[in-house]
Amino acid sequence: MIRIKKKKIALLTLASLLVIVLLVAGIVILKGRNNASEGIVPTGQVLTPNIIPRPVEFTENSGYFKLTRKTFIYVNGNSDSETEEIKRIGTYLADILMPSTGYPFKVIPSSAPKKGSIYLTTKNSDPSLGSEGYKLEVTTDKITLSAYTTEGLFRGIQTIRQMLPAEIEKAEVVKDIPWVMACVNIKDYPSYSWRGMMLDVARHFFSVEDVKRTIDLMAQYKMNRFHMHLTDDQGWRIEIKSWPDLTKIGGSTEVGTGDGGFYTQEEYTDIVNYAKERYIMVIPEIDMPGHSNAALASYGELNPDGKRVKPYTKINVGFSSFMCREEITYTFISDVIRELAAITPGEYIHVGGDEAAQTPPEDYDYFIGRINEIVLNNGKKPIGWNPFDTSSGTTSEAYLQYWNSEITAALDKNMKMIISPPGKAYLDMKYNMSFKLGLNWAGYIPTDFAYQWDPTNYAPKESILGIECALWSETIDTMDELETLAFPRLPGHAEIGWTPKELRSWEEYRQRLIPHAKRMECQGIDYYRDPNVDW
Repeated sequence: MIRIKKKKIALLTLASLLVIVLLVAGIVILKGRNNASEGIVPTGQVLTPNIIPRPVEFTENSGYFKLTRKTFIYVNGNSDSETEEIKRIGTYLADILMPSTGYPFKVIPSSAPKKGSIYLTTKNSDPSLGSEGYKLEVTTDKITLSAYTTEGLFRGIQTIRQMLPAEIEKAEVVKDIPWVMACVNIKDYPSYSWRGMMLDVARHFFSVEDVKRTIDLMAQYKMNRFHMHLTDDQGWRIEIKSWPDLTKIGGSTEVGTGDGGFYTQEEYTDIVNYAKERYIMVIPEIDMPGHSNAALASYGELNPDGKRVKPYTKINVGFSSFMCREEITYTFISDVIRELAAITPGEYIHVGGDEAAQTPPEDYDYFIGRINEIVLNNGKKPIGWNPFDTSSGTTSEAYLQYWNSEITAALDKNMKMIISPPGKAYLDMKYNMSFKLGLNWAGYIPTDFAYQWDPTNYAPKESILGIECALWSETIDTMDELETLAFPRLPGHAEIGWTPKELRSWEEYRQRLIPHAKRMECQGIDYYRDPNVDW
């Protein structure tokens, strides 16, 4: 009897244990399901960031940080005004994170961030980071982004957004996504101070909304200069109040049969301020003495016979020129530069200077010297395309934008240079023979070819201010077409300007670029699936 009772007790104990195990398993399963819906990392989730541009120093640690409804953004600067600016940057970050997560992301001025928060600060930061560098520390408890300046914080924000799942870029709430970031330590700063993109709005006009979207697309890859090619043979795009026919007549045409368009000074100021909020400087360009037909079609007095020339809507170059020895030309240019300088807070005005085939060499030399003086007298620094540097009137106070030809004169004058080689950095070149948009006079530029170059291939490093990719618009007139030519090549140009040469290789970069396809899709970017990238 005793043996039977012991056996029954043992069986009952075993049954009880089995029930307990099943209950615990059920709880774990339910908890797993609940955690998945709350954003816990599912098995196999890849957290390794694919950051572009590649950071200078990067260490990945174990664990992850998770965004939740209780994640707040804390901000703190060295003064009340700096804290206020960091609060604006924090709001910019919140505006990126809120649509896809549905979380509120309240922005709070405070030096005591709570667990589970994001902390943006310039307090006790490292001066060696410079104006654009930052440090990012992600732990399981919080994200800390520190920088010596608020500009550095803005650059670091772009790293944070790239460390989150690509769906963070969507404009509507996305469910069942774990909003997590790998735990990392990053120290990052740029190689060059000038990392730009030029958009030709003269051959085809692009609206204020299109320009702002372009600025946003640049900003996420830490670019900081937006060069607007405002005038050319086919169109004059900036209002000059003292010469109103420039936009009335010169602004009414573009390549082909389109209606053209122009920016009022108020619209231009809106663009400048929008870019400034993203720590991007706008550089306006008035192209001269060639590429001037739109101005010559607007005012007869700018022509030798006193009559307006016919508007031009094709794409040939090198046929137009201002009169270089007539004072009316410099009265006109002085008015244009004066009005443009007054609404341009940035340091520079670009004066073109290229492809002036109809300008005699001695007149070109004289003309460039005069317009350099006009720009400097208006408190700005002149920039010009080759052969701008060859003029006897160009000094070390001016900057050369290299695109072809020799740089001997620029080196002799100790001029700083912006490097824009057409066979590498011109975004209007076709990707390949079968690609429909763009031109091919500088060759075909697939994504790998666009990435595999360095500014020091063209000039000594000590002379280089930075790089700029250029998007001429002879063959495009929509935002989708603009994006297709720019992406996926633009991120590579951003990396060339930011990341040291020794840290860059195509094979490694390609692996980081591939996941950006989904990120571009989430943003609605109409990018080209270049067959040279294993998407």
